[in-house]
Amino acid sequence: MHDLIQRIANQSSAPFFFIAGMSVIYFTAVVLLIAAALKFLEHARTAPRVAKKIAHPFSSREMIICIAVLFPFWSHSFGQIKMTAALQSIYFAVGAVLILLAVVWHIWAKFNIHAMWSDSIEIKQDHKLISAGAYALARHPMYASLLLWCWSASFIMFNWITMTITTLVILPLMIARARAEERELSRVLPGYISYQESVHMLAPTIGGFYAVAIKLAAICLLGYFIWQGITLPSIILLFAIHLYLGYSLTPEKVAFSYRSKSGMMIVVWALSLLWHPIYYLLYLILGLFIYGLKFNCPCMLVYNKYQRCPCIDLAAKCLIKKPS
Repeated sequence: MHDLIQRIANQSSAPFFFIAGMSVIYFTAVVLLIAAALKFLEHARTAPRVAKKIAHPFSSREMIICIAVLFPFWSHSFGQIKMTAALQSIYFAVGAVLILLAVVWHIWAKFNIHAMWSDSIEIKQDHKLISAGAYALARHPMYASLLLWCWSASFIMFNWITMTITTLVILPLMIARARAEERELSRVLPGYISYQESVHMLAPTIGGFYAVAIKLAAICLLGYFIWQGITLPSIILLFAIHLYLGYSLTPEKVAFSYRSKSGMMIVVWALSLLWHPIYYLLYLILGLFIYGLKFNCPCMLVYNKYQRCPCIDLAAKCLIKKPS
């Protein structure tokens, strides 16, 4: 058995990280499956009466199938990003921390929801709004934590294919399921609209001290990669982290700033491949991140004025031909 595992691991560019990564992934996956099984049993025994029930095509079974599709890519190292040993360590560390946080968040949410949980979309008699604990971080923390688990596992295994599948397939399905639930909840829960306005759907709502600590960590990581020399694997990691923060941080002008700068990093890095001096604009982006810790950076000022990116509006005007 040990020889078989070693032969499979040797298919990877980093056998040690392969064995450690798959161990973390399988362990956390088993924990999530046990938590789901216990919730099904609890629901069967103690579920309150249902006032309205709506079947949805993306239930727990379909979620498990979608996530199971990712495992062959990880176990066969298919789609693995080639990178240096130092970058492998960073990818693994980021993924390992986030996957553990995802599991804790998921189980916490299952405790918080109590008898309001269901596999289908159910409106219970005397349905209650759950907005504390894990639900203060996101309106759908179980879906959000599963998404975070998939992305984190992809980081651990350095796998661009599973990152893409999670983003282009699982994420839209989760959004569709969450929106279907919210249409029903907003009709029966008077406070749900205000809850929607204050808490993000599928990303943790991060503010205060935790936001500052996370922003400092992201700035240090960006500074390190700029100094070392940004490559394709490092720009993928930087883009993913800053874009995710762009849907998590509060207030919204800060989140907009991170979304905008994640795109700027990609554009500047790509252009620097054509003409290297452009690379030094990344130091300007780093400076704007540091400036934005205390003051309104240009992206925040743009958001305060337009509530969106005017560059997109300008591009749309250029693409749409005026009628003659």
